[in-house]
Amino acid sequence: MSAEKRLSVRVVKKEQISAQIIRYRLVDDNGGDLPAFDAGAHIELDIAPGMTRAYSLCSDPSCARQYYDIAVKLEPEGRGGSQTLQREAKEGSVYSISAPKNYFALEPIASHHLLIGGGIGVTPLLAMAYELHAKQQPFTLVVCTKAGAPMPFAAELVASQWPVQHFSAGRDKLDFSSLLADLPADLHAYCCGPDGLMAAVKASCNLSDAQWHQESFTPIESAVSDHNLQIYLSASDQRIEVAQGESMLDAVRGAGFEIETVCEQGICGSCLVAWRDGSPKHNDQCLDDSERQEYLALCCAQCDSATLTLEL
Repeated sequence: MSAEKRLSVRVVKKEQISAQIIRYRLVDDNGGDLPAFDAGAHIELDIAPGMTRAYSLCSDPSCARQYYDIAVKLEPEGRGGSQTLQREAKEGSVYSISAPKNYFALEPIASHHLLIGGGIGVTPLLAMAYELHAKQQPFTLVVCTKAGAPMPFAAELVASQWPVQHFSAGRDKLDFSSLLADLPADLHAYCCGPDGLMAAVKASCNLSDAQWHQESFTPIESAVSDHNLQIYLSASDQRIEVAQGESMLDAVRGAGFEIETVCEQGICGSCLVAWRDGSPKHNDQCLDDSERQEYLALCCAQCDSATLTLEL
């Protein structure tokens, strides 16, 4: 696959949203227009050499030509991206980013849109709320936090006059029955946040798969193989072994291949590889069923067969 064109952007505003969250406003470094985006999109930001991370765009899509907003939560136990960005990014700092990508788009036709965000997971939903409000489409925004925790972006949400609800009892006590009782049965729900919260929300809402949309930036822990696997790399005519408990990504890297990964959660599509002659198990959020017949996201894929061919 050809190298993706990057955009040069400059930080023009750095705003402390909470003790852990900082919002950054990015503009085109050359003074031009940025590409338009639809609500739910994210960008990949090159924080440092070898360190690229995906961040949801949380600004009003109607202002996309002028600026992008992202919000970054400090993750002390993370992979280092948030720590480096919060420590080094200042007003005037220049970064390279991808064009916006969207695997979490709003349904074009819905009687009601229910937006549910857990903590920093509310970021893509802010862009959705801006877009839905501008189009005068009915929606409800629900922000879930731990018991006693403040609502992120509280000042902005209060000033917006959007229909916002704050669930602050913790995920173990989530109950959406009363909220759903007042909404159309054929609504579409969009949820972003920690995997445990999203699972609890999905169970509480009890909606069909067609009505449920989610995006997670939590590392996938199930990418390791549950059996010994042999991978044939067709382009280089090599065979490598993937031991039980090892991921295909680690095995391929261990064989000397440099595989680009950004989110490592099957969202950004940076590690897509063509496959054949096997039975891969797809855990990504970036491919549709037809695309999975040809590609897999190496960072999170597993395999049910004993052998698999990758075009590497």
